Amino acid sequence: MVSMSGLHALTSEMHAGFLTLAFACIIVVVAAQIVVRLRNWLPKWMTNLAIRVRGYAEAAGYVGALLGVIGLLLSAYTGMYAWPQDVLLESSIIRNKILLTAFSTILWSGAVFIRVRFGRGLWTCPAMAVVYVGLASAGYSLLAIAGCLGSRLARDESLLDWIYAFIGLDVEKEFALDPSVAAAIAIGSALAFLVSLFVAKRYDLFSIKLGPQTCQKFFRWDEPRIVELTHKMD
Repeated sequence: MVSMSGLHALTSEMHAGFLTLAFACIIVVVAAQIVVRLRNWLPKWMTNLAIRVRGYAEAAGYVGALLGVIGLLLSAYTGMYAWPQDVLLESSIIRNKILLTAFSTILWSGAVFIRVRFGRGLWTCPAMAVVYVGLASAGYSLLAIAGCLGSRLARDESLLDWIYAFIGLDVEKEFALDPSVAAAIAIGSALAFLVSLFVAKRYDLFSIKLGPQTCQKFFRWDEPRIVELTHKMD
């Protein structure tokens, strides 16, 4: 019989691998989009390579992010039953790991939602692309810290120990806000969400599709499609 701790290790490796792939591919698309935008000042072979690579990287990043979020949810579920509840909650490091993983799940879910909602067209609008890349970067950073906290639990050390020492962060101390500050942040976030919904409804923003027909009126960015170059790259 497979133990829940074994399943938790499996799902943890799964979401770490998929989200690492997703983040790497998103960064590749960013670099490729910049190269294509500067095609007039760069060698032709570099532009052709960027055009060829970006479509595959964008698709792989999308699939990796989607499967990674599913892996995060499965990892959270298996983690709840891998060890007794009192063991999970008695360590501040474990509580911090749970908190960071939850935040990472929210951020990656936001990135996946943007990609599902706007498709490849999000890359034609620099502002939306910045939001997408920002969510993925923040989500991956928190996930990396959470993973290193797991290493701290298992081996009493992690790759980020020197960073913790440099910035003066004590990871063995629980990450917690004052209740009044936490309540203010929660209320402010809820109000911002409601205002955003009102503005979107008022100006019919839900029906907008990002793509060359809209964003290229203002920006000269095109979609990272999968293409086959018919001519030989110089």
